[in-house]
Amino acid sequence: MNLIDTYHSVVVLIAQDMLFVVGLIALIYWFRLDTQNKVKFLIFGIITGLVALLLAKVGGSLFYNARPFVSDNLVALMPHAADNGFPSDHTLLSAAIAVSVYYFSKKLGLVLFGLAIIIGVSRVLAHVHHPIDIIGSLIFAVIGGLVAYWLTPKITAMLGNKQQA
Repeated sequence: MNLIDTYHSVVVLIAQDMLFVVGLIALIYWFRLDTQNKVKFLIFGIITGLVALLLAKVGGSLFYNARPFVSDNLVALMPHAADNGFPSDHTLLSAAIAVSVYYFSKKLGLVLFGLAIIIGVSRVLAHVHHPIDIIGSLIFAVIGGLVAYWLTPKITAMLGNKQQA
């Protein structure tokens, strides 16, 4: 295997599989939380994910961005449908996970957000996304986290009141 093949293999590995590493790290972190924070984490993560997904669906319907292997006459390093590239689902999910972890652990959240960026960059290098697809995903995940930051305390307070009644 030559250097270019090794490079391509590493790019594809990160582009396709690093998301699972991000998810596994978040799951291990979640298991280490106390029960109250586990519930908060789930609420925060669900809100972040739903808002980010909603924004991604709306954004993807308003902005069509052909993938680089379609529009730029490049060869994708991995098989992929020739559909709308905006936004990047892999980057969106990994960034939403990172934002959710950040609420509880700034240091680990930043590490995971860095991995989300690396996932996005690898998807650009694999010619399945343009940089705008990655940037859009990161922004949608952060907005999802901001909504979750606002809503999570309200929901956990309501849940706490119902448990006391």
